[in-house]
Amino acid sequence: MVTESYIRTRAYFHFENRTGENWEDSAANWSQAEAEEMALATARALDISGELFTFRPLSQMIPLLVVPSIDEKVANGVISATTLPVEIKRLQILWPPSATPVVLLNDEVQIIVEGIARRDLKPDDPIYTTDIVHGSEHLVPPTINKAPVAYLLLFSSFMDLRLIFDFTPNTPDPRPEAHMMPRYELQELTARRDFIQANPPETLLVRLKQLGWPPSPTYYPSLVQAMAQPGGDTPEMIASTIINLHGAEYWRKCIVLWKELRIFSTRTSYICKAIEEYLEGDYVSAIYVAVPQFEGIINDYVRSSGGTVAREFRGTLSEFKRLIESRKVLLFPRFVLNLVVDFIDSGSFWNNTGTITDPKQEVNRHGIAHGVFTGFETQELALKFLILIDCVAFVLLQDQLICGVLN
Repeated sequence: MVTESYIRTRAYFHFENRTGENWEDSAANWSQAEAEEMALATARALDISGELFTFRPLSQMIPLLVVPSIDEKVANGVISATTLPVEIKRLQILWPPSATPVVLLNDEVQIIVEGIARRDLKPDDPIYTTDIVHGSEHLVPPTINKAPVAYLLLFSSFMDLRLIFDFTPNTPDPRPEAHMMPRYELQELTARRDFIQANPPETLLVRLKQLGWPPSPTYYPSLVQAMAQPGGDTPEMIASTIINLHGAEYWRKCIVLWKELRIFSTRTSYICKAIEEYLEGDYVSAIYVAVPQFEGIINDYVRSSGGTVAREFRGTLSEFKRLIESRKVLLFPRFVLNLVVDFIDSGSFWNNTGTITDPKQEVNRHGIAHGVFTGFETQELALKFLILIDCVAFVLLQDQLICGVLN
């Protein structure tokens, strides 16, 4: 999070580098340095280049190479058609210079990492991440017939995608310094895997659903760590932690990404309006703008995907789930889709208003859209609607990526 102290510290060095030791003699230059550093910090906070470098290549490669490979594996009996869609945890695509690309899925992917050892290791010794000097790990490029090949490597870990790619082997650079193995975040990836195994997301999301919180990729690891502290598991502390996780920087970066990729098509302006009202503290306006959009978002997507829009929204919601499960690939665990749909379908969202015991905490469409409730406009409730929108956006983005229709 960018703080005033951070900006002023950055401005100090900015100004010192520009004017030498006399930096404090000019208030005008100091103000300019602060303004420039604030602009740079804002640009960094809203930078989505990493996301675009992940999503856009995948939106080309998955329908072009991965889906046909899965069809071939099904035809050859390597994958059972009854297990589709394949939940991708690891994906590697190899491009030999003059041959058909090779697609490797999950356990087929072999990762070789080099690093500096902290102790003497013998050939058969077990190696742990703590045996490797942090920051020294590099990914050994894959080879075919002992020759390095261009590759794309994807890791998917509970609503988190990491992409590494290197196409230079097919256009080799003769300079020795150009042949460097990419850094590999071995300890970070291992720690995340171990943390998720020790704190199963499905268990956490079911617990949060009981408190009216929709599924979200933002809960790991900060919320889990906070809940493990004394008193951190109370509804009040959980709400406080989630509110802090979803500050202005988080939502404004979401807006930049959604606008660039047109995730919500013609409804983007309404979603942005709800977020801006939330950030300004006008929670009643944020809620009223957000609530009508859920049906429209799902209906629009089903219609644009060639599905059938039912008279009753719950029927369309079932069709939405069927469409996504009809793909050959999923980039997130299937239980996440089930929880998202279940939250809207059988949670408080669609319940009869007479069953809602606390309209300030329970996400309910009817009570707000039909004016049944008053006094519901809390920050917590507004944020729950926005997180649900964010979660639907995540599912839509992944599906557009898989179908190759990402903007």
